[in-house]
This record gives sequence, structure tokens and C-alpha cells, in this order.
Amino acid sequence: MKKIGKVSVIAKNGNVLVKTTKTFRIGTKVVNQQLANVGKIVDIIGPATTPYIVINTKGSATTVRKNEILYLLDKQQRPSNQRSSKSYSRPSSSSFRKRPTKK
Repeated sequence: MKKIGKVSVIAKNGNVLVKTTKTFRIGTKVVNQQLANVGKIVDIIGPATTPYIVINTKGSATTVRKNEILYLLDKQQRPSNQRSSKSYSRPSSSSFRKRPTKK
């Protein structure tokens, strides 16, 4: 788990502002200490040195309290030796036709 920061403001519209020192990807899911889903990141606002992350909590059954610490879950990464099964091959030169030149 990666620590995002403490909840500083809970808005009436269901958004939560979390003061942090880092920025994270928009759309990333956020959880609390019990790993219950809180919502997802919808915006990053404020100065670059101390940004605030806006989290939309609509649709989440978990309630958030002020000064509660929120986290991101680490995604399981695919091993580097597994690649996609797509193979790309170059067509042979005989499959290309020469275009007639215009005079």
C-alpha cells in the first residue's frame, strides 16, 4: 500500500480533499486502512510543492472521516518475461507490386 495522505476537507457533494506531497494518476482507486474502497482520484489541485488530491466518494459504502489516512493499493505487476502473444512479421518483398509510373 502507498500512503496518499490525511483527509483535510470533506465537501457536501461527496468529494474529499487529501493533502499530499506526491501526485498520483487520475482514476486510481483509493482505500482506507481496512482496505475498504473509498473512491477514486478525479483531480489534483493546488501548488506543485503541496498538492491536494480530489477523491470522488460517490457510490462508495465506506464513510471517510477528517484526518483519516488514505492509501493506494499496489497493483500486481506482470513479470517482465511475459510479453503479449502478438507477433509482428514483415511481409515478403514479393507481395509488393510495383505501381505503374505516370508519363
